[in-house]
Amino acid sequence: MFRTAISRVSAASSVRAFHASPAASKTMTEKVSEVADNVNKKVGKGLASAIEKGENASESAKETMGTAADKTKQGAQEGATTAKHKANQASAGATVAKEDFKKEVKK
Repeated sequence: MFRTAISRVSAASSVRAFHASPAASKTMTEKVSEVADNVNKKVGKGLASAIEKGENASESAKETMGTAADKTKQGAQEGATTAKHKANQASAGATVAKEDFKKEVKK
């Protein structure tokens, strides 16, 4: 009788072990495939984000370099204009000095 009671308890336990739940219905291959798919998607999203940040940084660098180049060109043009102006002033001064010298020599 004692043996029969133990075997009935273990038989009832083994019957419950065969009960299928949704989580237990997946095979090991399906589980591995699902995990690999999730990892693949997360890595892909991370790489896409990194690429996008790199593109934004590249655009910012281009804009900064373009602005700096424009400022440099503007500064060079202003410097050239100033140099031309100073050269014209010097030339005019030399012409006036030459004329003054001629007047002094004739006296």
